[in-house]
Amino acid sequence: MYDVRAPASGTVTLVPVDEGQLVAEEDEIARVRVDDGELVVVTTVPGVVRELYAEPGRVVRAGDVLAAIDES
Repeated sequence: MYDVRAPASGTVTLVPVDEGQLVAEEDEIARVRVDDGELVVVTTVPGVVRELYAEPGRVVRAGDVLAAIDES
């Protein structure tokens, strides 16, 4: 399992994937609003989204797990 983590503290604004969805390397997993704007969080591995821990409106801290990817 590969954990996609929040790169900075902020508020999740978008989660364009669903559990069970196949994703490719560099696919967007979430967007996090920070003081300077919005960060696009991508996966660095291909696989299947097994768990989503992020949802719009959730406040996250740097390093929090946003999603778990089952690598393929």
